[in-house]
Amino acid sequence: MNRNTVSQKKSKSSSLHEGPDLHQGTGNLLSSQTVIDSRNELRQSTRIKLSMNQMTTMRWPLFDEISQIHDMGLDAIGLWRPKVAGVGVDVTAEHLRDAGVAVSSLSFVGGFTGRHGFSYDDAIADGRDAIADAADLGAENVIVVGGPRNFHTVRHCRRIVVSALEELAERAWLMGVRLLLLPMHSFFSPSWTFLNTLDDAIELLDQVGHPSVGLAFDTYHLWREPRLFDRITEIASITGVVQVSDANRFTQTDSDRMFPGLGMIPNSEIVKAFLRSGFDGYFDIQVWSDEEWSKSRDEVTKLCFNSVSFLRGRRDVTSATSKNV
Repeated sequence: MNRNTVSQKKSKSSSLHEGPDLHQGTGNLLSSQTVIDSRNELRQSTRIKLSMNQMTTMRWPLFDEISQIHDMGLDAIGLWRPKVAGVGVDVTAEHLRDAGVAVSSLSFVGGFTGRHGFSYDDAIADGRDAIADAADLGAENVIVVGGPRNFHTVRHCRRIVVSALEELAERAWLMGVRLLLLPMHSFFSPSWTFLNTLDDAIELLDQVGHPSVGLAFDTYHLWREPRLFDRITEIASITGVVQVSDANRFTQTDSDRMFPGLGMIPNSEIVKAFLRSGFDGYFDIQVWSDEEWSKSRDEVTKLCFNSVSFLRGRRDVTSATSKNV
């Protein structure tokens, strides 16, 4: 099936797609001269591929996000389905092509366990729609969140998610899209997923055993994993995207993250470990933060630029610039 001929689908709404209201906002972006002087050096300083997720720039219009990707030294954008739905898949795809911006991932599908108002069949249909949208948008990956227990046993939840991934895997394979299962910190179990550790996710992926189904690694959720750096060596080959954010405390809300380089998560070491292990996918800057979302466009742009500098090994730029934000 040719991915360019996949028909546009409309995404169903669910709590997995919800988020703060979007508005245009105001504020000046990073000066064009600063961008011109720095962006090429940042992008070429290492082979790392960087993406900015739309959850980070939650309150920006989609077209502004696309236009700023290269200016901030980034290679791609991570798309969020509600924002895409707001302007349409075809229109979004056209703007991406015109700007020459790649798509690292499309988020989210899942909720297969039924907690969020989806029946299993609804969730499967939504997954098919998301795969078709991803193909039209040129997205390499679709991020999958299994769903909370919803009064099921863990064993039954595992059977449900395995069945769902098996049902969607072949469609993803035919459309050139990879489904990436995202384990999350146990704090998120009641609302998001019963899969809370690398072992939880890997065991399930082994049961599915399909090349179009892999792992999404999120540093915020998994940085406290035992033997983390040994595990990175083991999982790099099945990881499709690494989502990167920071924190200065243990998880207390679902939106208390920070930009990489400003907290206590060893993001630089994690990135280096993935690169040493042969990972060649995107590192997606994904900051869920009520505090950051409330900041002006200018402030967020500077923080984004700092994160790019930090992840490309330019700590001097990061620390110096962040003091001025």
